[in-house]
This record gives sequence, structure tokens and C-alpha cells, in this order.
Amino acid sequence: MVSVTRLRSKVRRRLLEATHHLESLVVRRRLNGRLTVPQSEVLADLNTEGVHVSTIDKLMPETAASLDRSFRLALDLLHEVPLKEPSRLWHRGSASNDLRADVMLEMVPELFLLGLDSNLLDLVQQYLRLPVAYHGAVVRHSLVDGIGAGPRLWHQDEEDFHVLRMVVYLNDVTMGGGPFEYIPRSLGISYKQFAGFESQLTNDRMRQIVPVESWKRVYGAAGTVVLCDTAQVFHHESLQTERDRAVIMIGYSSRRPRSMVTSMAHFPAEQVDQALRRIVPVANYPHVFSWRKPAEASKILAGNPQTQGNAA
Repeated sequence: MVSVTRLRSKVRRRLLEATHHLESLVVRRRLNGRLTVPQSEVLADLNTEGVHVSTIDKLMPETAASLDRSFRLALDLLHEVPLKEPSRLWHRGSASNDLRADVMLEMVPELFLLGLDSNLLDLVQQYLRLPVAYHGAVVRHSLVDGIGAGPRLWHQDEEDFHVLRMVVYLNDVTMGGGPFEYIPRSLGISYKQFAGFESQLTNDRMRQIVPVESWKRVYGAAGTVVLCDTAQVFHHESLQTERDRAVIMIGYSSRRPRSMVTSMAHFPAEQVDQALRRIVPVANYPHVFSWRKPAEASKILAGNPQTQGNAA
């Protein structure tokens, strides 16, 4: 039975890869000649290092100023964060407090709409070369609590063959503040080198395969942006030891992801459907709604009613 299941999974993967390849041929023709110099710099980093570091001001010069108020409001909401108990604004994840989706859409909808910025979507499509699915946005507050679990463990995201994630620092992230940490894509590390420990990749286990000197951390002031193909790069949120960390997390994949359930779990769109449709431009409905399968939402809720934004 196990071998049959594995065979079916392998066949499904190969068929999905073939579908992605055919779709990418169509998208490539449409994108031919549209690549700008800044985009080419980002894509070069993503294809080699797996990570590109920038700032909101540089990545989105036309919208950065208007986002300042929303960023400050999100930071103000942190005063409502409980250490252990859920609140009317936040829910507790495995290693963080995440702003509830309905609260975000009511109080800071600009943070969700940030992921639908036309220049950003164009960049994502240039990288994926496929129709883009927008997973949603999460405001995450990580505490100095010593919990080495969830996104603090080393991992690659499993939503799709390529997952482009954007992490925006809302506060200055220095040593001891839980910077985004990763293993360069160019080193070619895979899960095969961690057989038996795939779900518990601690620093000690990573150190056995990759020397600490090869690990890379992203420090930066508020407004720093980390773009990463988190399906191709081992990464994690390093442990906060001196100060808390607040970020906005935004994610994308193809509209035919390897794992529909995992892709949908980042943002509970079905639960806040009406609020979303009030703010999302109709032109962006294919990015936000069309790719999702409502039937899968029940599986997400059955696993965790508060599931939202669990990736690093």
C-alpha cells in the first residue's frame, strides 16, 4: 500500500511539473522583453543565492510613503499582544503571535493590498513564469521566549516547486533580534541529507551538514525587505534572544500549487470573504480568489481553526 501511495504521489508530481512547464511557455512569450534592470538584479540573486535583500523605498518607491502610516499602526497594535493567551486582535501560533485576518482587513487593509502592488506582482511573475497565486499577508510578532519550534526550525516550504516569499521588517532587526537566516541556494543542500530528521532540523543538525560560516543572516533597519524562494532555500527565523521582532509576511506560488491545503492555510480568505471583496480590485480576483478551492478550506479548519501564516 505504501509503495502504491508513493507511486501515485510521484506520478502526480511529474504531471504537475509538466503542466507548469507548458504554462510557463505561454507566460514567457507574454513577458518577453519586459524585464527591467532592477528586476534582472532581483532575479539573478533569486536564481543563484535564493535570496534578494532590498528596502521598501527601493523596491516600491511609488507606494513606500503611503505605507508608513500602516506600518506604524501595525506596530501600535503590538501593545495588545499577550505573551501566552489569545486576544481579540492576535492569535498564538507555534512560536509567534499573528494578527487576526479580520483585524488586519478592518484596521490596516493596506498591508494585505501591499501584496497586490502591480510592480511586485510583475516581479513575481517574471520569477515564477507562471500565473501568480497570492497567498495573503500576515503580521507576525515573535517574542523572546526560547521556543525553538515551528518556523524557527530549518525548513523548505512545501506549497509548490517555487514559493516566493517577502518578509518586511517592521522594527530594526539586529543580532539577538531573530533575523531571517538561510543557506545559500548555490550550496545545493536537500532534504536527502537530513533523512529521518526532516521535521526537526535544529541548528545542531544543520551544523552537521553546513558549517556555520556558510549560514547567512539578514540584519536591517525597519523597512528592510527579504525576498526568498523558500521552497528552494533552507531558512528559518533565528531565535530571538535580546528583543522581539515584528514583520509582515507575504507569499506567492503558481495557481496550481503542489499543496493546495498548505497554500490556502496562510490566509483564511474563505472566512473573511466579504471583507476581502470590499477591498480587492476586481482585476486582482484571479490572484486572490480564483485559484483557491473552497472545498479544501474544511480540511484546514479541521486541523487548526486559527491556521494562518505558519511559514517562516
